[in-house]
Amino acid sequence: MAWLELGKKMTEGKFICLYGGEDLEWISKFTTAALSVAKAGGFELEMVYVGKSNAKERMQKMINTFATRKFSYYWPNVTSIWFFWARLESMLYSKLQHGRTVENDEIMSEVMTVLSFDGSDQGWAIFCRGASEMARAKGDTALTSLLEFDKWKENIDKLGLVQALKDYLDQLHTPHHCNRLILPGSTGGIPQKVVCAECGRQMEKYFMYRCCVE
Repeated sequence: MAWLELGKKMTEGKFICLYGGEDLEWISKFTTAALSVAKAGGFELEMVYVGKSNAKERMQKMINTFATRKFSYYWPNVTSIWFFWARLESMLYSKLQHGRTVENDEIMSEVMTVLSFDGSDQGWAIFCRGASEMARAKGDTALTSLLEFDKWKENIDKLGLVQALKDYLDQLHTPHHCNRLILPGSTGGIPQKVVCAECGRQMEKYFMYRCCVE
């Protein structure tokens, strides 16, 4: 996860949670549950809200809300949020230009996963520690896993926190899920193959035109 440029926060023993979306009710429940799990488990958790791409006006409203309600750490300006998503898109297109695929490039696969989470209508979260431990899920599944902490906490000593969470998230996945990946055409280069971040199946390819993205 060093590609997220949060390496300075990833000190040994500290767990990082990146999360996004616009559903304030989910954000409130999710951040409360995450901090409760961290307290119960006795580990240090750093939460960072990264917002949503292509939504400058809405993100300014979210920033104002975060300033008042103090859900977690957040970037205090729209430019930082934009830069985060622009960097991910730039990394994806760079990988494509070098002929990389999701099968042979783990970073490319993770970037596409985050971009597909951003394209959904719900929140999402990634938990990680260092550069090798990571668990991720869309909003409802991520929240459920935290609310059901008692069902998987016994595996932490054996597997570690992130892996224990990842295994439980895998149990919560249902056959019914849908992702979409929306890429701006201005950067150039469209992937020939995109796989679903949830089930790993190849997605069908469509053209999408959007208006009023604000």
